[in-house]
Formats: sequence, structure tokens, C-alpha cells
Amino acid sequence: MGTENVFYKWGSGVGADLPNIKSAHDEFLVAQNGDEIIDAASAAVVINLGHSVPGVGELMKKQVEDGVALVMTSNFTSDPLEELAEKLAEMTPGDLNTSFFVSSGSQTVDSAMKLVRRYHQENGDEQKTTFISRWQSYHGATIGALSLTGNTHRRSQYKPLLKNYPHIPPAYPYRWEYEGSPEEQAIQAAQELETAIQQEGPETVAAFVAEPVSGSSVPAAHPHPAYFKEIRRICDEYNVVFIADEIMTGFGRTGEMFGMENFGVVPDIMVIGKGLSSGYSPISGVVVNDEIAAQFDSRKGSSFAHGFTYAGNPLSAAVASHVLDYYTDEVIEQGQARGDQLRERLGALEDHPIVGDIRQKGLMLGVEFVADTATKEPFDPELKVYKRVYNEALDRGVYTFPGRGSADGTRGDHIMMAPPLITGEDSIDQIADVVSESVEVVYDQIT
Repeated sequence: MGTENVFYKWGSGVGADLPNIKSAHDEFLVAQNGDEIIDAASAAVVINLGHSVPGVGELMKKQVEDGVALVMTSNFTSDPLEELAEKLAEMTPGDLNTSFFVSSGSQTVDSAMKLVRRYHQENGDEQKTTFISRWQSYHGATIGALSLTGNTHRRSQYKPLLKNYPHIPPAYPYRWEYEGSPEEQAIQAAQELETAIQQEGPETVAAFVAEPVSGSSVPAAHPHPAYFKEIRRICDEYNVVFIADEIMTGFGRTGEMFGMENFGVVPDIMVIGKGLSSGYSPISGVVVNDEIAAQFDSRKGSSFAHGFTYAGNPLSAAVASHVLDYYTDEVIEQGQARGDQLRERLGALEDHPIVGDIRQKGLMLGVEFVADTATKEPFDPELKVYKRVYNEALDRGVYTFPGRGSADGTRGDHIMMAPPLITGEDSIDQIADVVSESVEVVYDQIT
């Protein structure tokens, strides 16, 4: 077997020379040669519960042999689907009680966009078709989700295909230029949304979309809680639906079950995925509040004309329902403790000549690299500092999540660390040691 018949994503392409992973357990990936790699990125912040959740294999076998793997949710329902939706209603904050299930994070964002459009139509607001999001964000790879995404590198080659929606600055305190206390700066940053709504025309703006804690574009950047309180006020005033993109931040990743719970604000819609099944089966969802759900009550003759073939399939639903039982308070507390441990162990990098910022929320950490710590000047992109650090760490047995463009869309290097919540203390120490050593090696290379 070889890679010639596989079209790999991103910079790998056809015939790429990539490590072959044969198995995985806990927080470890096991390569073909037997080497163990610490999965300090949880794949792409997916494997929140690690690679050894008990009983998943037996559950899949039982569902396929004794139940059903796929039915069309436009025509049928199933026990696993209803059970999963009920569990989520109990877990999600406020009146977010009704879920529409699809298969990927990108699909949830596109689904939420169409759902918001239909919601406003049902309310007679035909002009509300504009979506506002933020720069340095990532919401998905489909055309709709990529139109909302504020990651320049991911957008650039496909820009002619994208809808030209407005974007406001990110919630990125390290590079904010607002005046005052952290709370005052947060409020000023949030008020960028109000300005954008006024510029677009309030009667045309349908929704605002944001990650509670920034993901791969500005890893672990997050504002003072006043930011989302002001966002909530603005959305309420202008009849704008607030969509929280919890695809990466949901299910214990940020120290709470959902990222928005860190800020004491309940959105109108949450899009979820990744940790929903902890990577065991493709599934994601759009969770809506009672007001929005009421507009699509079939008993009133209303429906949502949208869906995907594998949406809400009983096999993935059964797996997700099983996985949710393992998101206990103890596991989430353990994830927070491991995040605190990793942040403390990375503390020595705070004074490093190429480390500008170290950010943490729960077990989600970002390290941003700069050419000058005093001015926050980014490195020349040609140096590919982010990739160098990633490669050095991988060579030493730690898989991280690298990225670029955090400063202005083109410049800015960083890595993210988001190991499984169940990661052992020794592995956390090893991640910190390897990343610190890798940063030092790269510093020697570029100076």
C-alpha cells in the first residue's frame, strides 16, 4: 500500500510522505514503526476524551446488527436520535433545547445560516440576509462557512466564490489598541458589531457569528466577559440572531461544558461538533432556542427544507449519545487542571525573545511567536516559524496544531495545544518540555 491513490488535504496533496498511524490509545498515537506520539492537538481539537473511550466498538456493532445504521430524517425517526437530542437539551445552557443534526462542523454553519434565513422569513423580515462575523476566525470549509471565516489563508484561493459578508475585528486582547481597563476595552471591541450593523442597515442584518474562544486562527484568544454581554445586548436591540460557534470549544474544552458558559451569556443558536462524538463517528449539530424552534413546529405546518443524506443517522447518534455520558464533572475538572498545569510549565517561555503571548482557556492553549516582543512585530512569513516549531515538536514525539496569519491575516505565527481532557500529568510535562525545546531550537535557527 502507498499514498499515490490518496488525495490528502492542505499542503500534503497526492502521494504525500506522511507518518502512518496504526493505532491509538488514551492521549497517544502509535506509528507504524511503533513510536508513540502524544496527541497534543486531539486531532483537530476533536478527541476530547482520548482514544480509549470504553464500549464504543461494542455499541457500533450492536447498532448495526440489532438496530439500523441509516434512515432519512425527513421521513423517519429513531431512538438514538431522540435520546441524543434529549441529552443535549439537558446539557446546553438556557433554552437551547432543540437540535438539528448533520455530519460536520462546516455543515452545521451552513445549516445555521439557512435556518436563520428561514426564521426571519417566518417573522416577515425578508430583508435580513446579511451575516456578520470576525476576522481571524474559522467557521468551516464549505462556501457558506468559508464566507463567514476570517482566516485569510483559508479564504484567498476561493475568494471569487465567497459571499462578501462584513467582518469585524477579532476578540484578541493581545493586539487590541483600545484604551482603558480590560472591561472597557472589551466593550469597545464588542461595539464594533453595532457600528457594522448600522453601516449595513439594521433591517438587513440576520445574524452575528463568533467563536467563544478563538480556535486555530488565534488560538485560545478570549475577551473579558463584558465583551459577550455587550454582544448580547446589541443582538437583542437590533433583532440579530447570535450564533456561537462551539464546534471547537464545546464539551469541556474550555473548562466549562460549553465555551459561552465562561462568559455568562446564552446565544440564540450554538453550532456543535468535534467533541460531540470525540471523533468516533462523524456528527455535528445546530442547537436552537425555543423561540426559533417554535417557528418550525410541524404541527403548525412549518418545516425546514434542508438536509444531508447522512444527517442524524442512528449509528452516529448512538455513538454520540454514548460518548456524552463520559463528559462528567470530574473529567471537565481534570481537563481544567491539566490546562493549568501546562500553562504553568510553559511559563518559562514568557520571557523568551520570540514568544509574544501565551494564552489559555481550560485545556486550550496558544503560543504566539513574534520577531520583537516589545513592538509585537510578527516574523517575515517566509521564515515559516510556526511550521518550524511544529516540525521540531513532532520530531520529538509531540503533535501540536500550527497556524499562521494571526496578526493581520498574512503575518503572525502560532501553535495551539489542546490535548485530550484525560491526558496524564507526565504527558503534560512532556508536551511542555518538547515545545519549550522546539522553540529554543527554532530561535537558534533564525537568529
